[in-house]
Amino acid sequence: MKRTAVLIDGGFFFQRILFFVRKYFRKNLPVSAEQLAQAVRKLVKFHIEDDRSASRELYRANYYDCPPPTNQVRLPTIPASHKTPGHMNFNTHPPYQLRRALHDQLRRSRKTALRLGELAKSGEWRLNSHTLKALLKGGRSWNELVNEDFHYNVEQKCVDTKLGMDVTTLAMDRLVDVIVLVAGDADFVPAAKLARMKGIDFVLDPMWANTTNSLSEHVDGLRSFDIVKMIRDITATDVTIRPEWWDDRSHVRHQLDDVTETSPT
Repeated sequence: MKRTAVLIDGGFFFQRILFFVRKYFRKNLPVSAEQLAQAVRKLVKFHIEDDRSASRELYRANYYDCPPPTNQVRLPTIPASHKTPGHMNFNTHPPYQLRRALHDQLRRSRKTALRLGELAKSGEWRLNSHTLKALLKGGRSWNELVNEDFHYNVEQKCVDTKLGMDVTTLAMDRLVDVIVLVAGDADFVPAAKLARMKGIDFVLDPMWANTTNSLSEHVDGLRSFDIVKMIRDITATDVTIRPEWWDDRSHVRHQLDDVTETSPT
């Protein structure tokens, strides 16, 4: 039985789950911290019980993130009928409250380690990716933007470092046979290369996000699961937009074969 560590880039995981919720489910579908924690556990279980792999035993699931900010900042736009933009209190901001609650859930989860970094002292407002796409396609105009079209970006410190150090320790001390990395960032390439040099089977799960060649070529395989079905089962909510792959199972099977059987390089 192969001992397997599942390492999850928390910021990436959080945003990918919200992306699938936003794209395939009804608008403003509420997702609780408990449901997100279930998503973490299900994703780990999928990789451990993957019927295409040899029998695996979970060594530990590590979730890497930063605690959300707790300060107040001025909002980027002036709301209608207001003379000033006002401020946002991150202590009471729902997405950050959700993230803190998720961290609390993970602290109580068995065989799960919450690995927290630190935040920079200052940040900046940035456009949400779906808002930027709508602007570029002409579906939105700049004068229509509201505060909800922005997110406050604060640089995370030590998160990537902790993840890289954990990969190195797992590989050098031969604590596991398989490392599954849930991420989409090429910053982890050096750690992946080291693990493979030590004989570790290194699997990448980008949660169907596009990956750079430098990342995908330095792993032993890619494996992603049906995130939409997972969210549907956890929230007990029907999808609003049916994923195209649900109606074309042969295409998906071929896709999965392609991404799973990546040759080592």
